[in-house]
Amino acid sequence: MYVHNADGKLPSAPGRWPQSGGLAAGLAGLALAAAACGGQSAGVALPHKGTAPARQADASGPPRSPRQLVAGAYQGYWRAYAAAMTASKPGRARHILAPYEAPSGMPTLIGSLRRVWAAHDVAYGGAITHVKSVHITGSSAMVHDCLDLSHFGVLDTATGRVVPDSFGLANLNYYVTLELSGGRWRVSNMQPVEVPCKP
Repeated sequence: MYVHNADGKLPSAPGRWPQSGGLAAGLAGLALAAAACGGQSAGVALPHKGTAPARQADASGPPRSPRQLVAGAYQGYWRAYAAAMTASKPGRARHILAPYEAPSGMPTLIGSLRRVWAAHDVAYGGAITHVKSVHITGSSAMVHDCLDLSHFGVLDTATGRVVPDSFGLANLNYYVTLELSGGRWRVSNMQPVEVPCKP
């Protein structure tokens, strides 16, 4: 999965680091920007590690509405992304992401993760989603999320330290497209809106 504007380029996070095109959900861009500062000591108060989004309920659980399934798939994407970022191996990352990422975006996503791994970075913490709405039209769905990346940063494996400036921003307004494929909802695009949101 990769976030991009209509022109195919990744948007910059307001007030943060510039980002290059094709980086996964903006976070890999943040990780790459932070990699340049990987030698910094963690001499500042760091955000709490945070919690990853809840896992999707298994088939034995109570029935879920279509909107709950879409929201669960989207939330699961972020958990899978953090796990894939920490996997440090393309095959393992593909396996982790396959249930959540549209196949068309996988090559770009793995390419961006390779750059993260080359910088000796892995995920630290996780994204916190605040799903505002879910609209389903046939095999396509749109999720509106007020995304919080302030608990999602990187750990420099070379130093064993969390990179303080790698944490993202809170209250990021995103519209996320998911497509139903093979009986699963998979993220196919994320579009940011410059107006801040409230969880």
